[in-house]
Amino acid sequence: MSLLRAIFVNITSFRFKQGASTITQQLARILLDDREKSLVRKIKEAQLAFALEYSYEKKQIFLYYLNNVYLGHGAFGFASAAEFYFKKTPSELNTEEMIVLASLASAPNRFSPLKNPDLSRQRVNAIIHSFREDQILKENPKAKLDEIYLSFHMRSPGETVFGNRKDHSPYVTEHVRKFLNSLYPDSNIYETGGFSIYTTVSEPVQAELPKIVKNYVDNVQKNGLVRKTRLTDNKNSSETAVFRRYIQDLSPALELFIDTDSFGGQNESGLQVALVAVDPSTGEILLMHGGSEFKADNQLDRTTAMKRQTGSSIKPILYSAAIETGLINASSRILDAPLIYRNQTGNWMPENIGNQYDGDISVRLALAKSKNTAAVQIAEKLGISKIQDFFQKYFFPDLKVLSSRFRGDLSLALGSLEISPLEMALAYSAFANDGVIKRPYLIQKITDRSGKIVFERKSTDEFGLKVPEERKVVSSQVAEIMIDLLHGSANSAGVRSTGYRGEVAGKTGTTNDNRDNWFVGVKPGMSMAIWLGYDDPSYGLGSSALGGTVAAPLWGTVAKIFEAAEGSDERRKYSISEHAISTTVCEESGKLPGPSCKHPRKELFKNGTVPSEVCPLNHGTDVKREVLRNVF
Repeated sequence: MSLLRAIFVNITSFRFKQGASTITQQLARILLDDREKSLVRKIKEAQLAFALEYSYEKKQIFLYYLNNVYLGHGAFGFASAAEFYFKKTPSELNTEEMIVLASLASAPNRFSPLKNPDLSRQRVNAIIHSFREDQILKENPKAKLDEIYLSFHMRSPGETVFGNRKDHSPYVTEHVRKFLNSLYPDSNIYETGGFSIYTTVSEPVQAELPKIVKNYVDNVQKNGLVRKTRLTDNKNSSETAVFRRYIQDLSPALELFIDTDSFGGQNESGLQVALVAVDPSTGEILLMHGGSEFKADNQLDRTTAMKRQTGSSIKPILYSAAIETGLINASSRILDAPLIYRNQTGNWMPENIGNQYDGDISVRLALAKSKNTAAVQIAEKLGISKIQDFFQKYFFPDLKVLSSRFRGDLSLALGSLEISPLEMALAYSAFANDGVIKRPYLIQKITDRSGKIVFERKSTDEFGLKVPEERKVVSSQVAEIMIDLLHGSANSAGVRSTGYRGEVAGKTGTTNDNRDNWFVGVKPGMSMAIWLGYDDPSYGLGSSALGGTVAAPLWGTVAKIFEAAEGSDERRKYSISEHAISTTVCEESGKLPGPSCKHPRKELFKNGTVPSEVCPLNHGTDVKREVLRNVF
């Protein structure tokens, strides 16, 4: 506050008496332009400040400071800032406008009246309160400030002195900004003269993502596929608890807009979309979109900071674990029938969508039709301990993270654990990369304005996931089998409704009351997860919003645009049976075809799991199948 007082008093009086040493130190910091934080730098700073005071008059020092201090949006110096914010020269500024500019000196981005108007107004109000207590100001300028901030509200947060240049990749930009702040925690990164950031994203598609997502969201709501539906007034629900947890790390600018103690009230937040795509072979982030329109009250990157229940999109992880351990194979049979589990808290009955049960079916069909009964039976046979082992490999390699996030009960087979979209995209990437998950990264290198490399990716855990550089989660054979199994799920999921004709292997996910809508899928060179929902878990998307009708078509839309922009060939296919063993089996029994088998099909198997028995069924009169179909 002493620096602000010095700036304001010196500007208004032009006497250059207050805070001279403070301003000299700030000028020395600007001139030194060294991001290093060390004792040596502090000494250099002090030496330069001493030299400035020895060589120049206070008036000269102050004028040089006014002409060079960074005040946000590309404006260096008060003259540039006065023109940018108010279309005036410094001599034309009134008292309120001077205070607004003075408030920017310490943190021009954080207190930007265009990006964070509420936070900026709080800062200005605090300064005015202090000035009035010190008798620097006598009048309350509230009315004039209201008018000033109303004009700011009409301008774009992305506007700069170079023009109204819209940031087409705001969530990528915000990730980069936070990463730079982690590199220079005690510095103002906006006073450096600029960095050059080299990223992994597909620039032409990334730039179009905000428009693609907005148009898609508008269409699904207009067509009635998504209808915001009030679900509960329970402030203490588990979903609300999750919401409370993931907003704890938000920037102060966003915290101002969220009342975590009033989730039971009406929430006007719109439909959110989180989308993230990675290259399975490298871990490079190809696309990242963290929500709906990026603005002061919506800056949460939901691809990483948000953890939500996954619904059936978690089932491929469970199936891969069961296949890896030899518990099942692609042609195994499983009984799709009603289940009841009794425990001390009552009865639990996992139900299929539409309460439809098909009797004796194959594992392939169980996954394609997303049978909850099959998933729970597989989880029960695997056992919680074995499931935990695989979830640790896929999601929680760090023991502390595992302890805090893994919950061992059978409901996890239906997607009750909270996982981020990035974590889901990485998990599926293992299927497209011989069972290996690469640690993700978006920033390749950073150079300063002189071209000096200040950061180069080596083994940095850029997203703070606490995961190794790479980890093997399943064998190459199982990864190949999962790709083959997931073809069926993806082809029936709505991906093709957008005209996408390329390769896709994936799975939908829908949680209770349609709170969350997922599609996670892979194609050659990409693993992409898409989530749709509302931040407030008291709202669902309506009865028509299933993963196959909402999330999957968006996946197909983005994949189609990506392939067109990148020049990819839609005809690229995964090479099947490069590692796994391809064998013909009877579709109805899962065993080797017998003389009367009418529907043989190829399936992939892991070593040691290839069927050896011949199908004993007389397929001319399959009484067993008909009886089961009639019963269920």
